[in-house]
Amino acid sequence: MFESIFELFEKQLRTYRLFSDKDIAIIRSLAVSKQIKKREYLLRQGGICKFHTFVCSGCLRSYRIDDQGIEHIFNLSPANHWVCDRVSLSTGEPSDEFIDALEDSSVVQFSAASFDLLLEQIPGFRVLNTKIITDDCGLTRDRVYMMLSYQAEERYREFIRNFPQLHKRLPVYMIASYLGISRETLTRIRSNMVGLSKPCKVNAE
Repeated sequence: MFESIFELFEKQLRTYRLFSDKDIAIIRSLAVSKQIKKREYLLRQGGICKFHTFVCSGCLRSYRIDDQGIEHIFNLSPANHWVCDRVSLSTGEPSDEFIDALEDSSVVQFSAASFDLLLEQIPGFRVLNTKIITDDCGLTRDRVYMMLSYQAEERYREFIRNFPQLHKRLPVYMIASYLGISRETLTRIRSNMVGLSKPCKVNAE
């Protein structure tokens, strides 16, 4: 059965058990649903981020390009993830990053003003925002630890654990960029990983 973009977002919202039907109606009134084509940009370097974006389907990436023209992907946002440049969104300063779609995607967006209004009017939305920020901080911490301490094969196994579908959908060179290794190294790792089934855990104790 066909579902509208907002209905996909609403389904995720209701899993938190934070929102009444009235809350959902207010959220719907401020939401902007959008279809994004593969390779279409949400943000370009030098632009100002103006929206909080929730990915309903597809996948987006956040990346920067260094002085040698090499792309460095630092964030992947598949379905049920939020994405934006929070610094640019909060300060109004130009962004240093690009955000674009890796495949045809559908998203729900909120302007900074609309998002702030939801924070003011809906207590559950404040709880949700705290969760979003906390989860982002945790993922960033784990990613930094992984990049500092994991060998290339361990990074890839962790990628598979965190993104069990993306490793089949994304090209090798993009995964390699995200992992901070060369395409050749990742190709070799993949060819040698037959039979490896236990991914490592960043938070293992």
